[in-house]
Amino acid sequence: MAQRGPTLAGVADELYALPPQEFIAARDARSKELRAGDRDLADAVKALRRPAPVAWAVNLLARDADLRDVDRLGERLRAAQASADREALTALGRERRDLVRSLAARAGELADAAGRALAQGVLDEVAETLQSAMADPEAAAAVRSGRLLRGLEAVGFDPVDLDGAVAVPDGAATAPRPARRTGPRAVVDPEAELKRARADADAVVADARRAAGRAEAATRELGERAADVDRRREELATEVDDLETELRAARRGLAGAERELQRLDRDRGGAERRADQARAALARAEAARAKLG
Repeated sequence: MAQRGPTLAGVADELYALPPQEFIAARDARSKELRAGDRDLADAVKALRRPAPVAWAVNLLARDADLRDVDRLGERLRAAQASADREALTALGRERRDLVRSLAARAGELADAAGRALAQGVLDEVAETLQSAMADPEAAAAVRSGRLLRGLEAVGFDPVDLDGAVAVPDGAATAPRPARRTGPRAVVDPEAELKRARADADAVVADARRAAGRAEAATRELGERAADVDRRREELATEVDDLETELRAARRGLAGAERELQRLDRDRGGAERRADQARAALARAEAARAKLG
């Protein structure tokens, strides 16, 4: 049975297991390696984008942990929301917090083991991505793919935005998304107003913390990308210096060749004059001999 060659999904699985700072070099090397055998695949690999830190952490988690609990809890939460079962929602909310906390902590451990500690803001984004996976089964499929490019965020009952979120998506991740998801809204309990106000305040703080974490992660990623560009600039500067050295040597060679050509032209002119003189002398000698009979 013939052995199948590499696929884009398989190569992507290899690359998205690497720390983000190693991604660009490994991707370019893999693309170069594939180019001789499959140019289209090499171009597709070259086009793969580096994952954000939160996505890399979730990809590590998808390779290490059994995320079926996320799927199962998400199904139970959606069922409780559909039936407006407030008691079940309260209990499931506690269970969700415990599971998300545990998995986010595991993602931090995996990142530490891979040599890259995650800031608290990135861990908060990991938690938010896992909660989004519980809210939307297609977001859960994106998380399980291990090829996430950015964090996910659930907003109300709307589908989670997966546009550009997964490299080499497949299955549910490529299916058309409904414009909106409808569902019952929780009934406001007057006795819970104070609790709701506190929860809103906590949400504002959490949003601010996530925004700070995203800014920190973006700053770090831009720094890494700037380092990549600077390294490439140095390589190109070296190539330019080498080409300029070669150009100077070629110009020197051309000038020498032109001088040699001028000398040869002068020598040829002298030789032609001497040949003319020899022919004239021969003609005179032949004429003198003819007179002698």
